[in-house]
Amino acid sequence: MKIIINFASKLGVDTVSRLIGFLTLPLITRALGPDGYGQFTYLFIILSYFGFFIDFGYLNYGTNKLCEKDSTENVIGKIISLQLITAAISYIVLVIVAPFFLDQDKYILLLIFSLTFITQIFSIKYYYLSKNKLYYNSLSEFAGQALYALLVFTLFITKPEVMTLVIISVVQSLVTAVFLILPYIKKEGIKLDFNIRNNLKTLKEAYKLGLATKAEAITATFIILCLGFFVNEESVGIYNASYKIYLIMLTVVQGLSFALMPKLLRNVKDQSKNNVSKLSFIFYIFLTLGLVLSLSMYLFADNIILLMFGSKFIESVFVLKCFSLTIFLMPLWMFFGLVILAFNKYNYLLAISVSSTVFSVLLSVILINIFGVMGSGFVLPLVSFLTIFVCIYFITKISKYENFLLWQIFSINSAYIELKNIFKK
Repeated sequence: MKIIINFASKLGVDTVSRLIGFLTLPLITRALGPDGYGQFTYLFIILSYFGFFIDFGYLNYGTNKLCEKDSTENVIGKIISLQLITAAISYIVLVIVAPFFLDQDKYILLLIFSLTFITQIFSIKYYYLSKNKLYYNSLSEFAGQALYALLVFTLFITKPEVMTLVIISVVQSLVTAVFLILPYIKKEGIKLDFNIRNNLKTLKEAYKLGLATKAEAITATFIILCLGFFVNEESVGIYNASYKIYLIMLTVVQGLSFALMPKLLRNVKDQSKNNVSKLSFIFYIFLTLGLVLSLSMYLFADNIILLMFGSKFIESVFVLKCFSLTIFLMPLWMFFGLVILAFNKYNYLLAISVSSTVFSVLLSVILINIFGVMGSGFVLPLVSFLTIFVCIYFITKISKYENFLLWQIFSINSAYIELKNIFKK
């Protein structure tokens, strides 16, 4: 029942947050057009590559460590200390390298945008996730999104420029971080540790999950990078319009994933009994949700694009229909990833993420060069499909070591029994 309450509260708050952002999207895209909106997106992607090591998979690593009953103060202190060091290095690299490939105006925009590096450090979502307090994460997002919308409808509407949107985005990330870090500081405090040996030890423990997380990020962002490089910034805007709708749908799946994550991790880690069969119920929840969202996105793609962005973004309809297949496959990818995480197989997660990145890079270069914006729509569905097969391969290997049968996860009967047990409680 706690899972249902957590998911319902998170989904409710997150839905309102996304809805607020959803309302600002038509105003922003219509004011900036595909070219201006594409430029903003392109800068955001470039920034994410400069800040590659700052948010280095710590959501999964921190949650997993805290679920193992490690000292909260030590875990969070080590992560934040390491992030502060990597942020300083990232700033130095950005200041030196960016002028070589960006003109002065875009360089200035990127420097302002890079202030979000600091806010990433104090967005300790892993702490609240491990404590089953998902509403903290949701409320922080809501606060940031509400201020973002307020500034868009006041500041941006009077000065509709990319610079204005960059400043608003920085303010939003700052508010989100403050809402997360202040309650923790009041209760626990932060114990920083800048000892190089200790930081390297933390990095050594987390690097597989970090590389896995970053590989997943590259899987999605490299498509946009290729569009900006091989086509133009307008194509980036067209692609990102559909991608924004996809991310809104993905928020629902992520909400479910975060709600079920602690239970799944603890069930698998409980060595006193075999809980693998209980995973079947969680599997079918993911599968059903993906199917419902996928059908909704495909059937209403035309209406969504025209209503949100107008006729200038009509090419986005095809891309959004492609994303409808991705949103069906992505929940399965997330589920398999959580199962592998629960068994502490960080190397498998890294291999899966690297595989998906390789798929994304190869498919992006080939399909975008041949089909342009239309080709970009094919990339994520194909990547998701291929990655799921890689996930199943590794779970099959785990099943041999852990002495369980793979079919137990997909058993409809086990899922039904677990559903009855939940209602009995």
